[in-house]
Amino acid sequence: MLEKYPNLWVLGVPIYVPILVLLHVIIISIGFIYPLNPLPDFFRYKDFFENISITMILPTILLVVIFVIRQVKFNSKRVHLSLPYRYQFLVFLYFFGLLFGITSLPLSGNLAAYVKTNLTLDKDRFDKEHDVMADGFTHFFLEKSYIDDPEDCRIAEKQGYYFDDYNDRIGYTRYELNETKDSLIVYRHFVDYRYGSDLDTISLPQAYKEIETFISIAQRYEGGVTETDPVRIVEQNLKSDRFYTKGEKRVRPAFDYLESYQRFDNNINFHNKLLYKNSFFFAAEWEFWRAYAFLALALSILLIILCSVNIAEFGWGMLVVALHPTVFGIVAALTVFIFRDVNGDQGPWIGIILLSIFTLNALFFAFNKRFKPALRRAFAIACHIYLPLVAGGFMMLVEEVLDCCYVDSTYIENCDCFYPFTQTQYELTLMGTFFFGSILVTYLFGRYYKRQYTDPQIK
Repeated sequence: MLEKYPNLWVLGVPIYVPILVLLHVIIISIGFIYPLNPLPDFFRYKDFFENISITMILPTILLVVIFVIRQVKFNSKRVHLSLPYRYQFLVFLYFFGLLFGITSLPLSGNLAAYVKTNLTLDKDRFDKEHDVMADGFTHFFLEKSYIDDPEDCRIAEKQGYYFDDYNDRIGYTRYELNETKDSLIVYRHFVDYRYGSDLDTISLPQAYKEIETFISIAQRYEGGVTETDPVRIVEQNLKSDRFYTKGEKRVRPAFDYLESYQRFDNNINFHNKLLYKNSFFFAAEWEFWRAYAFLALALSILLIILCSVNIAEFGWGMLVVALHPTVFGIVAALTVFIFRDVNGDQGPWIGIILLSIFTLNALFFAFNKRFKPALRRAFAIACHIYLPLVAGGFMMLVEEVLDCCYVDSTYIENCDCFYPFTQTQYELTLMGTFFFGSILVTYLFGRYYKRQYTDPQIK
């Protein structure tokens, strides 16, 4: 392969690609092997895949470091002239693809767990049945009202309310008949969401219907019940205690007709996390990967620069990247101080002017032939990194200029600003500017590096 396909060998394609594929296959296989019948405890399930992610952090860092060392070793010493200059942009895309594959290793297990769980559980049916079960759940499980002071608890038990230290009347309506005795006032809650709930008033026939519907549906989620008579359930609930003190945390809830609250809670928790891609299922969100790709993009840009230029000049370029914004930041701070009394709507315009001067100044040093080639190349490396960030910065400042609502004290009431994008479109455009701007700038500067470092006439 070194003889017939030297470029592939230098890039490490026959080494890193198989290793990367093998690691992804192993981690994904582990995710699919984990048994889900019966459903395990969700927190144990979550911890298992989070531990895989943590375990893979060090191998990921090691692979990135070894890969970078290999590329620097071959490219910077110029043991081959065809790389990276002849295939500059293709090499960059290879760097990006491989580094993205490496940095995504800790999350492969999360994706596998999501796919396996999605195939095992019916999240679409759960989405339709969730609210129906939540309505009926209030008839089968209810915690007692919590009161810190035992004396307040006794008063509340006697008269249904008490007065707190601020002389506010505190009452807990949880499950009781209304004044006309023909409707129920119930406290809506649902397993792990039981603390954020609302009161609701329903008729007795509706209550009986909710109970029957819950019994028929909840069995699919390990929600078996110990009592099935709707009339008897309501009557017993109305007789239940409604208050308990801090020292009585371990007492049973006001009423509980579930065969296993823990199993039902765990089952609902599984479906809910899957449906909304919460907890460690976040790795299945497209928005997450859209942002996560910037890590591989940043690494690949730095690596292609490092492989395309003289190592010493790369160091000087990084020094410019650090010092140029620092020096210019001092100038910007002084400017802001001088114009501190300017109206707020002029602030974005001042920012646009300063950012324009910053960009033009960097480009001036990078492409003005009166400066030495080494200095120009150092600033060119800095401009390669700056330009996508500057483009995004301009977009944010322009958005501030268009937002006249912040200038108007009434804000929403008298706001007639014109926005070319919705907020979602603006965020996507901003991210696209960073992402595709970085790729375009890398392509253009790749041609610049090729000309600078392969043309013997340039000194």
